[in-house]
Amino acid sequence: MSFYFFFIIIFTFFFPNCQELAFITNQESNMVDVIDLNNKKKIKEIKVGNKPAAIFVDENSNRVFVSNPESNDISIIDLINDSNILIDAGSSPMGISLDKARNFLFVSNWYDNTVTVIDLNLEKKIKIIAVGKSPAGIYLDEPYNRLFVSNREDNNISVIDTKKFIVMKEIKVQKAPFGIYSENYLDYIVVTNVQSNSISIIDKKQLNLVSNIKVGQWPYSAIHNKNKNLLYITNQRGNSLSIIDMNKQKNISTLSEICEYPEGIDISYSQNLIVVACWFQDNIILIDINNYEIIKIIETSGGPRAFGRFILSRNNEYHR
Repeated sequence: MSFYFFFIIIFTFFFPNCQELAFITNQESNMVDVIDLNNKKKIKEIKVGNKPAAIFVDENSNRVFVSNPESNDISIIDLINDSNILIDAGSSPMGISLDKARNFLFVSNWYDNTVTVIDLNLEKKIKIIAVGKSPAGIYLDEPYNRLFVSNREDNNISVIDTKKFIVMKEIKVQKAPFGIYSENYLDYIVVTNVQSNSISIIDKKQLNLVSNIKVGQWPYSAIHNKNKNLLYITNQRGNSLSIIDMNKQKNISTLSEICEYPEGIDISYSQNLIVVACWFQDNIILIDINNYEIIKIIETSGGPRAFGRFILSRNNEYHR
């Protein structure tokens, strides 16, 4: 570990209001790039498995989880202990989510049409759950012990009881659901429907479809601005960002031509930034959260995807 990176991690750990880091998966380089958001520059590259895609950053344990679809494993990066290990995750792991209470990792398996459950204490698979075709994004609603899985080729969402490890319901959405997103403080789930150019809003408690909202071409990922009650949706083939007013449940604006193939998205509240990974441009862009101007472009190591939550922040009580 470089001295600078070691300093950043320790400084973040002991002085939580002073530092935010973004971890960006790069599918072409097999690296995770570490971006210092305070200083707006890349500070490190971390080698992971083959063709990394999804990411989950756990600020409580200072661990970063990365799915590697072509090497069929998960990289677990421990930032405090400076370790980086691989765990078998079944065929073509894609979306990942962490059950913090039990230290279980849930992983969607794209080609196997399953979700794998990994006990991180044992560092092995303990359960395989059949879901729909081509499962991608997943979201764990810990208070209700439910895992939501987007099944791209079945046009539905599987809802898994994470105590019994069974599918308790399937919810029909629009065409080719891929990304899935929520927060503990939200009462709904957001699903990005790639081929219908829409998002679906699902009620967390009632487990039913509330509405479908039109966005740009090939929506990929979503993030919620808790201060303004807005959703931001990256539109992969539209090269744009849709802004959804959730008070009205309406698309109110589109930021056009932000970059080529925008994918992963996250928010840094301390730095007032929207961070977007631009797959075809080999960079990330930093957007001012107030005026939506691009204030910085940072090159990455190649093919950034950042599918999931990728900012390590101790300054945001709602962030995870």
